[in-house]
Amino acid sequence: MSKCSLLCVSLLTSGLSFAEPIKGDAELGFVTSSGNSDTQTINAKLKLTSENKGWAHQANFTAFNNASSGTTTAEKYAIALQSDKKIDERSFIYMIATHEEDHFSGFDYQTTAGVGYGYKVMDSDERSLTLELGPGYRINAVTDGDKLNEVTLRLGEIYSWKFSETAEFNQYFTIESGNENTIANLGASVKSSLTGSLALKVGLDIKLTDKVPADRDDIDTETYATITYSF
Repeated sequence: MSKCSLLCVSLLTSGLSFAEPIKGDAELGFVTSSGNSDTQTINAKLKLTSENKGWAHQANFTAFNNASSGTTTAEKYAIALQSDKKIDERSFIYMIATHEEDHFSGFDYQTTAGVGYGYKVMDSDERSLTLELGPGYRINAVTDGDKLNEVTLRLGEIYSWKFSETAEFNQYFTIESGNENTIANLGASVKSSLTGSLALKVGLDIKLTDKVPADRDDIDTETYATITYSF
Protein backbone atom coordinates (compact mmCIF):
# COMPACT_ATOMS: atom_id res chain seq x y z
CA MET A 1 0.00 0.00 0.00
CA SER A 2 1.35 3.45 -0.91
CA LYS A 3 2.06 6.26 1.56
CA CYS A 4 -1.02 8.08 0.22
CA SER A 5 -3.17 5.04 1.03
CA LEU A 6 -1.83 4.94 4.58
CA LEU A 7 -2.55 8.66 4.96
CA CYS A 8 -6.16 8.14 3.89
CA VAL A 9 -6.61 5.27 6.35
CA SER A 10 -5.18 7.48 9.12
CA LEU A 11 -7.62 10.26 8.24
CA LEU A 12 -10.48 7.75 8.30
CA THR A 13 -9.59 6.49 11.76
CA SER A 14 -9.38 9.97 13.25
CA GLY A 15 -12.43 11.30 11.40
CA LEU A 16 -14.88 8.57 12.29
CA SER A 17 -13.90 8.68 15.94
CA PHE A 18 -15.58 12.07 16.24
CA ALA A 19 -19.08 10.65 16.58
CA GLU A 20 -20.95 7.50 17.47
CA PRO A 21 -22.58 5.28 16.45
CA ILE A 22 -21.13 4.30 13.09
CA LYS A 23 -23.55 3.06 10.44
CA GLY A 24 -22.56 1.22 7.30
CA ASP A 25 -23.39 -0.58 4.07
CA ALA A 26 -21.31 -3.54 2.87
CA GLU A 27 -21.69 -4.59 -0.76
CA LEU A 28 -20.59 -7.69 -2.64
CA GLY A 29 -21.51 -8.49 -6.20
CA PHE A 30 -20.82 -8.69 -9.90
CA VAL A 31 -19.34 -5.88 -11.99
CA THR A 32 -18.73 -5.51 -15.72
CA SER A 33 -16.11 -2.94 -16.64
CA SER A 34 -15.15 -1.40 -19.98
CA GLY A 35 -12.50 1.08 -21.08
CA ASN A 36 -9.01 0.40 -19.76
CA SER A 37 -10.24 -2.89 -18.25
CA ASP A 38 -12.71 -5.08 -20.18
CA THR A 39 -13.72 -7.78 -17.74
CA GLN A 40 -16.39 -9.30 -15.51
CA THR A 41 -15.47 -9.84 -11.89
CA ILE A 42 -16.57 -9.74 -8.27
CA ASN A 43 -16.33 -6.39 -6.49
CA ALA A 44 -16.60 -5.28 -2.88
CA LYS A 45 -17.62 -1.91 -1.41
CA LEU A 46 -17.90 -0.57 2.11
CA LYS A 47 -19.54 2.69 3.20
CA LEU A 48 -19.30 4.00 6.77
CA THR A 49 -21.12 7.06 8.12
CA SER A 50 -21.19 8.83 11.47
CA GLU A 51 -23.04 11.99 12.49
CA ASN A 52 -23.71 14.26 15.45
CA LYS A 53 -25.12 17.76 15.88
CA GLY A 54 -22.03 19.49 14.55
CA TRP A 55 -20.36 17.04 12.18
CA ALA A 56 -21.11 14.39 9.55
CA HIS A 57 -18.42 11.91 8.45
CA GLN A 58 -18.38 9.47 5.54
CA ALA A 59 -15.87 6.90 4.27
CA ASN A 60 -16.13 4.80 1.11
CA PHE A 61 -13.92 1.87 0.14
CA THR A 62 -13.98 0.10 -3.24
CA ALA A 63 -11.93 -2.88 -4.40
CA PHE A 64 -12.01 -5.31 -7.27
CA ASN A 65 -9.46 -7.67 -8.70
CA ASN A 66 -9.73 -10.21 -11.48
CA ALA A 67 -7.22 -12.72 -12.82
CA SER A 68 -7.47 -15.22 -15.69
CA SER A 69 -4.94 -18.01 -16.28
CA GLY A 70 -2.57 -16.40 -13.81
CA THR A 71 -2.76 -12.98 -15.47
CA THR A 72 -4.35 -10.01 -13.73
CA THR A 73 -6.92 -8.38 -16.02
CA ALA A 74 -8.42 -5.82 -13.63
CA GLU A 75 -7.23 -4.31 -10.35
CA LYS A 76 -8.57 -1.21 -8.65
CA TYR A 77 -8.65 0.15 -5.12
CA ALA A 78 -10.22 3.43 -4.01
CA ILE A 79 -10.79 5.32 -0.76
CA ALA A 80 -12.93 8.46 -0.39
CA LEU A 81 -13.22 10.31 2.93
CA GLN A 82 -15.35 13.35 3.70
CA SER A 83 -16.12 15.34 6.85
CA ASP A 84 -18.78 18.07 6.90
CA LYS A 85 -18.85 20.82 9.53
CA LYS A 86 -22.48 21.92 9.83
CA ILE A 87 -23.20 25.66 9.67
CA ASP A 88 -26.98 25.34 9.91
CA GLU A 89 -29.64 22.84 8.85
CA ARG A 90 -28.76 23.16 5.14
CA SER A 91 -25.25 24.64 4.90
CA PHE A 92 -21.89 23.06 5.71
CA ILE A 93 -18.16 23.28 5.12
CA TYR A 94 -16.70 20.06 3.71
CA MET A 95 -13.23 18.53 3.80
CA ILE A 96 -12.53 15.71 1.36
CA ALA A 97 -9.67 13.33 0.54
CA THR A 98 -9.64 10.61 -2.13
CA HIS A 99 -7.10 8.07 -3.28
CA GLU A 100 -7.43 5.72 -6.27
CA GLU A 101 -5.10 3.04 -7.60
CA ASP A 102 -6.31 1.67 -10.95
CA HIS A 103 -3.47 -0.43 -12.32
CA PHE A 104 -4.87 -0.40 -15.86
CA SER A 105 -5.52 3.34 -16.16
CA GLY A 106 -1.95 4.44 -16.92
CA PHE A 107 -1.68 6.10 -13.49
CA ASP A 108 0.07 4.57 -10.48
CA TYR A 109 -2.37 6.52 -8.36
CA GLN A 110 -4.46 9.69 -8.25
CA THR A 111 -4.88 11.49 -4.93
CA THR A 112 -6.98 14.57 -4.20
CA ALA A 113 -7.70 16.78 -1.21
CA GLY A 114 -10.04 19.74 -0.96
CA VAL A 115 -12.30 21.99 1.08
CA GLY A 116 -15.40 23.90 0.14
CA TYR A 117 -18.99 24.93 0.78
CA GLY A 118 -22.01 22.67 0.56
CA TYR A 119 -25.73 23.40 0.50
CA LYS A 120 -28.76 21.11 0.71
CA VAL A 121 -31.14 22.42 -1.94
CA MET A 122 -33.72 19.77 -1.01
CA ASP A 123 -33.83 17.91 2.29
CA SER A 124 -36.90 15.80 2.99
CA ASP A 125 -37.59 12.16 3.82
CA GLU A 126 -38.41 11.44 0.17
CA ARG A 127 -35.95 13.64 -1.79
CA SER A 128 -32.61 15.30 -1.17
CA LEU A 129 -30.29 17.33 -3.40
CA THR A 130 -26.89 18.60 -2.26
CA LEU A 131 -24.47 20.86 -4.14
CA GLU A 132 -20.79 21.38 -3.28
CA LEU A 133 -18.16 23.79 -4.59
CA GLY A 134 -14.57 24.44 -3.54
CA PRO A 135 -10.84 24.37 -4.36
CA GLY A 136 -8.65 21.30 -4.17
CA TYR A 137 -5.27 19.81 -4.95
CA ARG A 138 -4.59 16.70 -7.03
CA ILE A 139 -1.56 14.45 -7.58
CA ASN A 140 -1.58 12.48 -10.85
CA ALA A 141 1.21 9.87 -10.63
CA VAL A 142 1.71 8.56 -14.17
CA THR A 143 2.99 4.98 -14.50
CA ASP A 144 6.73 5.08 -15.31
CA GLY A 145 6.47 8.87 -15.53
CA ASP A 146 6.29 12.10 -13.59
CA LYS A 147 3.89 13.22 -10.90
CA LEU A 148 1.66 16.00 -12.18
CA ASN A 149 0.54 18.16 -9.25
CA GLU A 150 -2.15 20.79 -9.72
CA VAL A 151 -4.66 23.04 -8.03
CA THR A 152 -8.24 22.14 -8.95
CA LEU A 153 -11.78 23.47 -8.72
CA ARG A 154 -14.34 20.88 -7.61
CA LEU A 155 -18.08 20.84 -8.24
CA GLY A 156 -20.19 18.10 -6.69
CA GLU A 157 -23.84 17.10 -6.81
CA ILE A 158 -25.69 14.32 -4.93
CA TYR A 159 -29.36 13.41 -5.43
CA SER A 160 -31.49 10.84 -3.64
CA TRP A 161 -35.14 9.88 -4.21
CA LYS A 162 -36.99 7.34 -2.09
CA PHE A 163 -39.80 6.52 -4.51
CA SER A 164 -41.38 3.75 -2.41
CA GLU A 165 -41.17 2.31 1.09
CA THR A 166 -38.65 -0.29 -0.08
CA ALA A 167 -36.80 1.30 -3.01
CA GLU A 168 -34.66 4.37 -3.69
CA PHE A 169 -32.77 6.02 -6.53
CA ASN A 170 -29.35 7.59 -5.94
CA GLN A 171 -27.26 9.69 -8.33
CA TYR A 172 -24.03 11.68 -8.06
CA PHE A 173 -21.81 13.85 -10.25
CA THR A 174 -18.41 15.41 -9.56
CA ILE A 175 -16.00 17.31 -11.76
CA GLU A 176 -12.50 18.40 -10.75
CA SER A 177 -10.76 20.69 -13.21
CA GLY A 178 -7.14 21.88 -13.17
CA ASN A 179 -4.49 23.13 -15.57
CA GLU A 180 -3.12 19.61 -16.19
CA ASN A 181 -6.32 17.56 -16.32
CA THR A 182 -10.08 17.49 -15.83
CA ILE A 183 -11.75 14.42 -14.31
CA ALA A 184 -15.51 13.85 -14.10
CA ASN A 185 -17.35 11.05 -12.30
CA LEU A 186 -21.02 10.20 -12.80
CA GLY A 187 -23.01 7.44 -11.19
CA ALA A 188 -26.59 6.25 -10.72
CA SER A 189 -28.10 3.31 -8.87
CA VAL A 190 -31.38 1.80 -7.71
CA LYS A 191 -31.55 0.02 -4.38
CA SER A 192 -34.45 -2.25 -3.44
CA SER A 193 -34.97 -3.90 -0.06
CA LEU A 194 -35.08 -7.70 -0.07
CA THR A 195 -35.57 -8.62 3.56
CA GLY A 196 -34.38 -7.18 6.85
CA SER A 197 -30.96 -5.60 6.36
CA LEU A 198 -30.42 -7.04 2.87
CA ALA A 199 -31.06 -5.16 -0.38
CA LEU A 200 -30.38 -5.54 -4.10
CA LYS A 201 -28.50 -2.69 -5.77
CA VAL A 202 -27.88 -2.19 -9.49
CA GLY A 203 -26.07 0.76 -10.98
CA LEU A 204 -23.61 2.36 -13.36
CA ASP A 205 -20.45 4.38 -12.69
CA ILE A 206 -18.67 6.41 -15.40
CA LYS A 207 -15.28 8.12 -15.15
CA LEU A 208 -14.11 10.58 -17.83
CA THR A 209 -10.48 11.70 -17.82
CA ASP A 210 -9.70 14.54 -20.22
CA LYS A 211 -5.98 13.76 -20.63
CA VAL A 212 -4.81 10.16 -20.31
CA PRO A 213 -1.45 8.45 -20.85
CA ALA A 214 -0.74 7.11 -24.35
CA ASP A 215 -2.80 4.13 -25.50
CA ARG A 216 -5.32 4.51 -22.67
CA ASP A 217 -9.06 5.10 -22.91
CA ASP A 218 -10.46 8.35 -21.56
CA ILE A 219 -13.77 6.77 -20.47
CA ASP A 220 -14.13 3.92 -17.97
CA THR A 221 -17.52 2.42 -17.11
CA GLU A 222 -18.58 -0.05 -14.43
CA THR A 223 -21.99 -1.72 -14.48
CA TYR A 224 -22.77 -3.68 -11.33
CA ALA A 225 -25.31 -5.68 -9.37
CA THR A 226 -24.63 -6.21 -5.68
CA ILE A 227 -26.19 -7.51 -2.51
CA THR A 228 -26.04 -4.84 0.20
CA TYR A 229 -26.02 -5.46 3.94
CA SER A 230 -26.84 -2.46 6.16
CA PHE A 231 -25.69 -2.35 9.77
